[in-house]
Amino acid sequence: MLSLFYRSSKMLPMPTHDSAKILAAQKSLEFIKDGMVVGLGSGSTATHFIQLLGEKVKQGLKVRGIASSKASEDLAASLTIPITDFNICPEIDVTIDGADEVAPGLALIKGGGGALLREKIVASASKRFIIVADSTKVVSHLGAFPLPVEVIPMAAPLVSRKLQALGINPSIRHHSNGEDYITDEGNLILDCKCGTIDDPHKLAASIRQIVGVVEHGLFLNMANLALIASNSEVTELTS
Repeated sequence: MLSLFYRSSKMLPMPTHDSAKILAAQKSLEFIKDGMVVGLGSGSTATHFIQLLGEKVKQGLKVRGIASSKASEDLAASLTIPITDFNICPEIDVTIDGADEVAPGLALIKGGGGALLREKIVASASKRFIIVADSTKVVSHLGAFPLPVEVIPMAAPLVSRKLQALGINPSIRHHSNGEDYITDEGNLILDCKCGTIDDPHKLAASIRQIVGVVEHGLFLNMANLALIASNSEVTELTS
């Protein structure tokens, strides 16, 4: 399967990012059927998907959405996409979301937009989890993109020291005005400069053991399919 991954990624020309994101989002609509509960991801490519889904809803498609962030929920509501929750719908038929890095086996880093906790909750409740991204997100190894770790504010100094002991370099995420970035759940994010992650499963397990960590941005053995777009085509990658 890995050889198929590399052949597909090398054939992709360099994209114009926004047009490629739209192309991937358009392709993902083929997996949405009438009556489905749809997980609505976060980030720029997922935003394109939500906008396109809103057009389909206006044309008569009947779906309900469960959003992975307040921003995605607000966008969906503005487009008249009905919003539901896990009290009413304990399972999602398909979730469409983006990724910051996509490696062989569909190992992912997510959370650049700060919604990693809700994104992982929504993905974990989905029968099918589909990634939409442009071809620049495809990598041979995870780690060039900083790994987000969501932490309880009180524990941030303790968690930071323990992450440093793991050999990764954490720093608290800030807004452009210098204020701390606060997640929808009121937590902080530590962005960790890892370099090449040789063993994502081992790193994920080590981070998970740290008291005060809420969630990390390694999404492993979760995605079923990735739709990777260039300017002119979409390649389907599987694990």
